[in-house]
Amino acid sequence: MEIVCPAWYPGAETLIEAIPILADQGVTSVEICTDYPRFGIYCPDYFDHRNAYEVESLMAELCASGIRVNSIHAPFGRKYDISSQCDEVHECGVDALIESIELANVTGAKIVVVHASDVVSDGVCKRMDRARGVLREMAVVAEETGVTIAVENLPPGYLGHTPEEIFKLIDGIKPGSVGVCFDSGHANMSGQFDEYARALLPHAIFIHLHDNDGNHDQHQFPGEGTIDWPLFAKLYNRLDCKARALLECAPPTDIVWNAAFQRFRKALGD
Repeated sequence: MEIVCPAWYPGAETLIEAIPILADQGVTSVEICTDYPRFGIYCPDYFDHRNAYEVESLMAELCASGIRVNSIHAPFGRKYDISSQCDEVHECGVDALIESIELANVTGAKIVVVHASDVVSDGVCKRMDRARGVLREMAVVAEETGVTIAVENLPPGYLGHTPEEIFKLIDGIKPGSVGVCFDSGHANMSGQFDEYARALLPHAIFIHLHDNDGNHDQHQFPGEGTIDWPLFAKLYNRLDCKARALLECAPPTDIVWNAAFQRFRKALGD
């Protein structure tokens, strides 16, 4: 399993500053978000993907460090909800997804991760139809640039929480242009981690790995919550999953990523 890290590091105020730090710690592949904060830290000036100078500076740092961009995470949250019945919010989400695909094309990333919705309180059927429409259209745009859209399973209360909803969201879309991003933490919050992993891992083109207590989306490092990581490792291998995995969490306190990789392997039972 190839491990990807967040393009973020504690203490680095910008993405450009974080890249050489990550490289020094043995990181070879990252996921970039086009809208921050991440891990509860608000960094409004962390990276502006609309600024040509910042993008050029990023590409120079990536080239110098040898780090490659594996994936782009499209913006998510209330103002980017592609399932929203509010046209303004819906269009903002679509525009942000297009920008993420464009950034993937520039950086060489092959995957764009997307959330199908923000919290859904009503109109589930209409929201499902709207999100599916966006995914169909964006899958065509992504395919033209050699990018694949990965739809992430989300916590309870969002579209795409269950495997059934994930499959409904991507049903009818050309294979190869869209796939699944299996999120371990969100699956754990369902109380059916084993079942969700068995259903989604065979379709996963990317994986987000983090831990929690089963009730809250805490983004803990693997082994700090309630997920059975040796079971995950067995399922990953048994189901012949080949997807790369992002450690979607900060490294444990006071250790660098090289040491964190070793701790992760121990959590898997290696």
